[in-house]
Amino acid sequence: MPGNDGLVIALLGAGRSSRFGREDKLLAMLGDRPLIAWAAQAGLGIPAAHHLLVSGPDARLAAACPGYVLLPNPHPEDGLASSLRIAAGAARGLGTTALLVLLADMPFVDAGHLAAMVTQWDRDGSQPLFSRRPGGPPQPPALFPAAFLPMIEALQGDRGARALAGDALIVETQADRMIDIDTPADLARAADYLRALDPGEQT
Repeated sequence: MPGNDGLVIALLGAGRSSRFGREDKLLAMLGDRPLIAWAAQAGLGIPAAHHLLVSGPDARLAAACPGYVLLPNPHPEDGLASSLRIAAGAARGLGTTALLVLLADMPFVDAGHLAAMVTQWDRDGSQPLFSRRPGGPPQPPALFPAAFLPMIEALQGDRGARALAGDALIVETQADRMIDIDTPADLARAADYLRALDPGEQT
């Protein structure tokens, strides 16, 4: 895939899972693997210079994401922006040309969608790219050219990088691919969805 030599992929998994209960939702099983492993696998499907995992101190999260370099987030209570700042700072230090951000609680984002984003970046590398389900708002996965990393490092709170979505390019995908998991009920629905898929689509 052209243009990937300077690409950094960051998987963000430092959320507090407050709506999930006492269990860390990212370690809850979905099918045959922990929830976080689904997004991690999609990220590994894209060749990149570096694959980074921003997460809390639980070593089990890193163990579920082989192929990723762990960047601990010491202050996950500061919201999503804290993880984005860590990822952007690391990517800038690595001399990246672009940062592709994935969220660890979105298990059905696939490598095909990520590849479409990278292809769009290869065509026009000047603007951020966001994903969108039909009729929905811009959301992660999102890709940021290196020029936007200082803006990400200045973000605050839990809004993430949507403040940069105003002039972003959009790559649409199926609504079901944008499912995110916040509660045990969400996880149960995701398991039902997984069982309904063709067996060839479950990996």
